[in-house]
Amino acid sequence: MSPFLKATIPQAETERTIREHMAAWRRGNPEARELTPALDPAAAEAQMRYELARLYAEETVWRNDRYQVSVRPVPESGFPAMLHLSIKRIDRSPMHDWRELQEIKNALVGPEHEAVELYPAESRKVDTANQYHLWVIAEKGVQFPFGYDRRIVQNSTYGRAKQRPL
Repeated sequence: MSPFLKATIPQAETERTIREHMAAWRRGNPEARELTPALDPAAAEAQMRYELARLYAEETVWRNDRYQVSVRPVPESGFPAMLHLSIKRIDRSPMHDWRELQEIKNALVGPEHEAVELYPAESRKVDTANQYHLWVIAEKGVQFPFGYDRRIVQNSTYGRAKQRPL
């Protein structure tokens, strides 16, 4: 994987997002109508453009040869300060390689920051694209109150378990 470079969201991608959202809005999709509750198409599109501009203003976008990652602060929640990493492949295909997600987190936030990938209640599920989300504790060294208490990394066969090479 090549190093990440700071990037901007291409205008064509923004316009595609707006077209897709507006098509869903016109079909009466409840999620699109909830996100953009305007009563007429022109007002809905203006509202969508405003929301995207607001989101883009608070995020930093990074790209490399395979991935685009948007990093934005999570609003105050009572937990330690957190960052949201929204990760997608450039080619839009599905992926789920734990080591690559770990490498992305390490490269963009740091190796001593902990992150989680949430599998939410159905009532909070967001599944609109082949996009993956990590929530990262912003402060280095702060740990979640669960997980292993020490490092154990195996690069070969361990008992009957097989591990792919690092």
